[in-house]
This record gives sequence, C-alpha cells and structure tokens, in this order.
Amino acid sequence: MRSYSFKNVSEQLFAFDLNKAIHEALVIAKHEYNHIATIALNLEELPQLFCDPAQISQVILNLIINSSHAIKSQNRSSHGKIEIKTWGTDESISCSVTDDGPGIPEHVISKIVEPFFTTKEPGKGTGLGLSICYDIIVNKHKGSLSAACLPEGGTAFTFSLPVTRGLSA
Repeated sequence: MRSYSFKNVSEQLFAFDLNKAIHEALVIAKHEYNHIATIALNLEELPQLFCDPAQISQVILNLIINSSHAIKSQNRSSHGKIEIKTWGTDESISCSVTDDGPGIPEHVISKIVEPFFTTKEPGKGTGLGLSICYDIIVNKHKGSLSAACLPEGGTAFTFSLPVTRGLSA
C-alpha cells in the first residue's frame, strides 16, 4: 500500500513487483467491484520492473475501477467478470485488465485517451482517468497502452512496460 502514497520527486527508478501491486489495488478497489464482479487472476511469475511505483499502481487501480463501472452500468442481475493477467519477457512486462461489460463502441475507442473524453453519463466521470494512464505508461515509462473491444462483448486494456528503461521528464 505504500506505493500509493510514495511521491517520487527525484524521478528515480525503483524495483517494483507488478503482481503485488495488483493484489494491493484489488484491496483498495474492493468496494467498487465486490457486489458487481468476480475477479479472475492469471499472474505469471515476473522479473522486477524498474519504474515509478505510485504511477504504475495508479494505472492498475484506474483500470480495475473502470472495468467495475462498465459492468455496473449494465444493471445486471448477476455478477460480471474482471480478468487480470500478467506476463513478461526479459525485455518487457505486460498486464491486461479485461471485463465482460458493454464494451466501447468502435467509433469512440480511438478517443478514449483524450483528456476530458468520457463514455460515462454526465456527472459520472471526468474523462481524465485513461488520459492519465496513457501519459504514465506511454510518455513517462516509454511503454504501450491499448484498448480492444472483444467479439464476445466487453473490453480489454493491455499495457506493456520495458523492464529497465528510465522515466522521461
């Protein structure tokens, strides 16, 4: 939990356990998904990632909460599902957060990382969460972030980070 309160003013890189951060994010977000979704974890053993822990933890938390909100928007009588996977190579570590919510319409998926763009109803979102995630993953950590609508419904967000590359200012 310390990674959420850590202020990295020096932009120094720290060893980080992505799988541990996922477990911590699930504890923090439990009130968001507890009565709406079941969580399925498929976490591979990973090498340490060198990054800004608070920023990467924020991305994970945001993706879990967004998935919960998507499922909740359907007003279902049964639980939805959020699946979180991790995998890695010597060069990169990847994580996907997939839900069985309503999905994101194809005509807006390219806009979802734009500041202030939201698919939520007025008053329910700021449109900043995914743009902040994009900035953290792509601009600050030189990784990649993508979203995909699934043929069976729902959305998958995937990010990949280089294992050792430094932060950019």
